[in-house]
Amino acid sequence: MMNTKVVGLDLGTHAVKVCELVTSFRNTELVGFASEPVEVGEHGEDKRPTLEAMAQAARRLLERRGLLLEPIYTAVPADYVTTLTLEFPFSQPKKIAQVLPFQLEELVPVELDELIYDYQVLKTNEAGKTQVLVAYVKRALFQSFIETLSAAGVDPKVVGIGATAYDTLLEYDLRAILEPVAVLDLGHINTELAIFDHGVPVLVRNILGGGLDVTRNLGSAFQVGMEQAERGKLSEGAISLPGDLTRSPSGVDPTRRELIAQACHAALQPVVREVKRSLVSHSDQSGRSLSRLYITGGASQLRGLPEYLSTLLGIDVVPFDPLADAHHRLPEESGKTRPYAAKALAVATRAGLSRRSSTVNFRKGDFAYTGDFGFLRGRIVTLAAAAVLVVLLAAMVVVTKKRVLQAEHDALTNQVRSLSKALLGEETDDVDRIFTVMMAADHDEAKHIPQESGLQLLADVSESIGSDISIELDVFEIDLERKKLELKGRTGSGGDVERLVEALERHRCFKNKVTQDKLEKTMDEKTKFRLTATSQCS
Repeated sequence: MMNTKVVGLDLGTHAVKVCELVTSFRNTELVGFASEPVEVGEHGEDKRPTLEAMAQAARRLLERRGLLLEPIYTAVPADYVTTLTLEFPFSQPKKIAQVLPFQLEELVPVELDELIYDYQVLKTNEAGKTQVLVAYVKRALFQSFIETLSAAGVDPKVVGIGATAYDTLLEYDLRAILEPVAVLDLGHINTELAIFDHGVPVLVRNILGGGLDVTRNLGSAFQVGMEQAERGKLSEGAISLPGDLTRSPSGVDPTRRELIAQACHAALQPVVREVKRSLVSHSDQSGRSLSRLYITGGASQLRGLPEYLSTLLGIDVVPFDPLADAHHRLPEESGKTRPYAAKALAVATRAGLSRRSSTVNFRKGDFAYTGDFGFLRGRIVTLAAAAVLVVLLAAMVVVTKKRVLQAEHDALTNQVRSLSKALLGEETDDVDRIFTVMMAADHDEAKHIPQESGLQLLADVSESIGSDISIELDVFEIDLERKKLELKGRTGSGGDVERLVEALERHRCFKNKVTQDKLEKTMDEKTKFRLTATSQCS
């Protein structure tokens, strides 16, 4: 079974990440992870990078890894997407697709023509009711997204929702299968929250806020630039409730630690508040409380964050390990990549592993992926060009052979004309006429016609020699006036020459009349010979 490579691309605002999966019929293996920083330009550290900058970072990363031509799976930016959950009293996919537009028209504040939407079936109960997750994005935003990626040479095969893809990484987590859990992806500018119940996503939210806010607050608190504040966040950043400094790095002045903790707390407080609202809302609607919150993303590296969130939210909070159940060839130090690889691995795993036939993909209709057809079209053009080349070469061979045969025919015709001029006094290429005229002539004229032709003689000798003898003739000459025969050539051994002499002497024209004039070895270990014979035939 041929292996297939699948590429998961996480278009982050701080860095673009990529995971390479190799899938076969029985197995899926993570073979590579890499990232590329998004260039924001001078004085742009505290601003959202442009989509062009993210696309160029993706191009550099994919090109460096040799993945530009592989199938790419990615997610639309989280703040582009709106999701909602609907329930239908039937389960037929065709019927859902027909009814969904009318449902959306009543729920969304804009015309459907201005949106790109898709849905994912979540579950169907025993009564036949189907719950679906519907996601939509503004057409203009998505068009700009696709066109910007295409301009950078990046053509994703599937564009879905990153948060919903985490279910593929929770498939082997017994807690996630039996109880509600959530994944909180704390990014640079946005934070994504996805709640899963019985392994399926039931709520997806994008919350404005993330690591960039922490960096800004640290820069403001210590009156330093964004670059220095970012370095400080990575080396000393820690968060805790006001007055609790137990999670801060040791060796740091308590006043400094308190200032760091306060800055981090103030930056993430709006995010925590929205997360808590979502968890409470889910609990009220479903009657089931979350048992665990997994945190991932670059901002999840903040020291003390799991304990901080656990205290405020009242649930178990642990770092998400996307490699826990993944077969991978990453080096031992890959632990550093775990917080950053989750989304890229999730979207790649969704393509290579997931057994679900229903998933959100915005690349449809006017934005449908045509890369497979383009690849096939390129191959068809190549094959067609190769076929045309083969036909042309075959035609050239035929023309060349025809010209060679025509040249030989013309040479023989000229010889016949010369012979007819000498024998009949006129030029003609009618061989039958020449033969008829000569046979009808009197005996004196007919006696000049040889009784044995050279061609017949060569045929007789060839038949009398065994098929195991290989002879290369350089000269086969018959002098009709002197009745002499001369043969020059090469054969495998002197014994073959003797057998050739015996074959000639068995012929009625050369009985005991064959002379072996010359016998010597050549550079390629063959025997070079020269034979002469006197013919008894007229």
